[in-house]
Amino acid sequence: MTGTATMRQGPLSSLKIVEFTGIGPAPFGAMLLADLGAQVLRIDRPGGYPPPDPTLDFEKMGPAAIFNRGRHAVRVNVKSVEGRALILRLVAEADALIEGYRPGTMEKLGLGPEDCLAANPRLAYVRMTGWGQDGPLSRMAGHDLNYIGLSGALSLFGEQGKLATGLPPLIGDMGGGGLFMAFGLLAAVIEARQSGKGQVVDAAIVDGSASLYALLKALAVAGGGQTPPGTSTIDGGRHFYRTYVCADGRHVAVGAIEPAFRKVLLKTLGLDSDPRFLSNEVKDEAYCTERLGEIFAGQPRDHWAKLFDGTDGCVTPVLDMAEAEAHPQAAARAAFIDVDGVMQHAPAPRFSRTPGAIAITGAEGCRNAPEALEPWGFGADEIAALRAAGAIE
Repeated sequence: MTGTATMRQGPLSSLKIVEFTGIGPAPFGAMLLADLGAQVLRIDRPGGYPPPDPTLDFEKMGPAAIFNRGRHAVRVNVKSVEGRALILRLVAEADALIEGYRPGTMEKLGLGPEDCLAANPRLAYVRMTGWGQDGPLSRMAGHDLNYIGLSGALSLFGEQGKLATGLPPLIGDMGGGGLFMAFGLLAAVIEARQSGKGQVVDAAIVDGSASLYALLKALAVAGGGQTPPGTSTIDGGRHFYRTYVCADGRHVAVGAIEPAFRKVLLKTLGLDSDPRFLSNEVKDEAYCTERLGEIFAGQPRDHWAKLFDGTDGCVTPVLDMAEAEAHPQAAARAAFIDVDGVMQHAPAPRFSRTPGAIAITGAEGCRNAPEALEPWGFGADEIAALRAAGAIE
């Protein structure tokens, strides 16, 4: 599917949010909210926000800056009197504010919760950090791997009892961070519309990533303890729930946990009469894993994908990002959209009556756009005066 920037729409179209530019979880959460219609105005620093990697230039990335989509940016000198007044005026019109700085940073700027809630008593003041707003680590630097390491989440990833050396910033930054931040923001806004009172939302990656493994914690308690990573039923420790290497070096994922699905798996592979597969005894695990490994290694990945297509054997190809975008399932659901020449995910989840849309592309979201203040009640003369005063670029 090919798409371009469109009108802002979605179930959150009544929501107005001020977002202070950052990296990682906060902009990801803001993107999710904007995809579903929220009017998000990003506050950037003079000169633009520096990328975490000096070899990257967010503005030159243009449409590839997917995390910037759905909102415009205005570069504001928040240290100036005029810049601070501008922010407080925006806050007075907003439902929520998002900031992802170290605890105390916004207070030093005169834009902490006390100042902003005075300007708008109904405001949801959302703070996105790794460690949270308090505790002995709250002012210490860290990144995704540190946060999920401390939360217990990282200990669950590995192979054959050996811990993973590293993980992409998905479980912490995006899952435990950005998603929980957006969830908390919406909860606070809903409550404020009922009570008329705002509040501070303390979204911490270390908290959210611990919440994500609630099921695994329950299973560990039920089974008497946590097993080493990669050795349990649902993390690669059993032959019927793991990945296998195929003849072409690519992989398939086998997820036949339930006996009915496992029966289809074994019958399709001609193993339904092998007593060691039928016994389901842990003592036979090494044999079963080795045997399946030999079989899958005998043909390329796409052979197995075709063989199991349409069955309940729970065998699917492991795709890279480009392959996932072209898969028939994704195509049927228009799960990825070509926006300005860059394939990217469509807004999710989906709504039957008020679907979301990408209102502003990454290229537009990157650039400084003072005119974006107009929908917030600023006239052209006021914007020109703010520029002349050095409050905005």
